[in-house]
Amino acid sequence: MADAFRHLNAAGRRRFLRRCGLGAAVLVSGGRTLSAQVGGPPVVTVRFSAFSVRPPSDVALALRPGAAPQKLVFHPNARSVRLEYRGTLPLRFVDPAAVGNVVAEVAVPPEIKEPLLLFMPSDPKAKATLRYQVAVLDDSIARHGPGGLVIVNLSGLALAGTVNAEAVTLRPGLNPPLAMGAGGKVVLRTTFKERTYQSYAGTIALKRGERALLLLFPPFNPGGLEVQPRLLVDQPVRQP
Repeated sequence: MADAFRHLNAAGRRRFLRRCGLGAAVLVSGGRTLSAQVGGPPVVTVRFSAFSVRPPSDVALALRPGAAPQKLVFHPNARSVRLEYRGTLPLRFVDPAAVGNVVAEVAVPPEIKEPLLLFMPSDPKAKATLRYQVAVLDDSIARHGPGGLVIVNLSGLALAGTVNAEAVTLRPGLNPPLAMGAGGKVVLRTTFKERTYQSYAGTIALKRGERALLLLFPPFNPGGLEVQPRLLVDQPVRQP
């Protein structure tokens, strides 16, 4: 599978994070529980899932203090299983083959309750100290419920079109949820040199209780106008 981020330079990746409302590397906790510790940082509980367009095999996290790091299992077209972390911040993801080697760090602001972490390889030209950048999306059922479609435009293109009969103009990064019901057709276009080109067309089918997240990555070929899509469908469960 091609790495959809290889055509984004370091500045472009930072812009993507900002446009998602993320700043640098951000995670947000679900069911965030704080326990006061005298003379030490608070303990938090974080429930999260993860995704990467190019599933890495070198990311692990100790889910409890003193526990051995657990390797994250990524899927090419689905979220990882939801994991629960309890400990102090930031979350430090390590290489399971070299536990002392931190590959990503994630801070946790309180405003988003159930995060989806997007792992992106750092640009080698940027001389990054960590192997991955991590962005967060609000993946809560309150924001994105069953029958809904959320589109995340990471393509770098200005996209507009239709979702079923509804006209849409996408902004960069995270877009508001759209009602899909049992699904429908999504057609998106972009304009280049005063001509309009189709960038994406797809049909989404949803079963009862399911929702869809459509991630649009940069074109595979530099200068291309056809985005690389990843469609993630799941059945969210409301957290107690």
